[in-house]
Amino acid sequence: MRFAHLPLESPPRSSAYRASMDWWSSGAAEREPFFAPSGSLAGAPAPTPAAYRFADLVTEAATVGDTVRQIQDAGAALMPKTDGPGRYVATARTAGPVAALFYGLGQATSELFPGWFGDFLLTAAEVRAALPGAREALAPPGARRDEAVARIAAWMTGMEDAPDFDAGELLDGPLRVLELAAATGSGVTAFSRWF
Repeated sequence: MRFAHLPLESPPRSSAYRASMDWWSSGAAEREPFFAPSGSLAGAPAPTPAAYRFADLVTEAATVGDTVRQIQDAGAALMPKTDGPGRYVATARTAGPVAALFYGLGQATSELFPGWFGDFLLTAAEVRAALPGAREALAPPGARRDEAVARIAAWMTGMEDAPDFDAGELLDGPLRVLELAAATGSGVTAFSRWF
């Protein structure tokens, strides 16, 4: 509540961002290939202009103002200091796990996930309200899960040479945190940081 009186300013967004947001939100992005087969011996998929466009969109979406940065810092200070059921951290050099997650889920399914491209601050009541949608997005059955994991893996190997990235954990980790928060009556925060 110490931040409630502060204005939540939004950084100015580029015209490319607004056009890319329309492209993603309308579902048009789903009609474009994000990766092409690689001609290299390593076999990593080759990103297309659509993949780079989506990466730029997610990067600009994660750009926040001072107030939001203060809220993120305060939330980080409250998080458990070690990995465990109440904390999930995904890291990568350049690929952006949030972009991988949302590409993996696809546009329509990603709308079931709370927040804005992986950033959210939820009270306990909001966690309980968001959990059914998050479960539907992050725990799809059978072939849908396989497809999401394959798309996440393609992102992490195509946009960054990270073939050992645990694509399934990018679905399971956030869901575990949300389920624990719902079970214990806790709030949850999630955000992206670039260093």
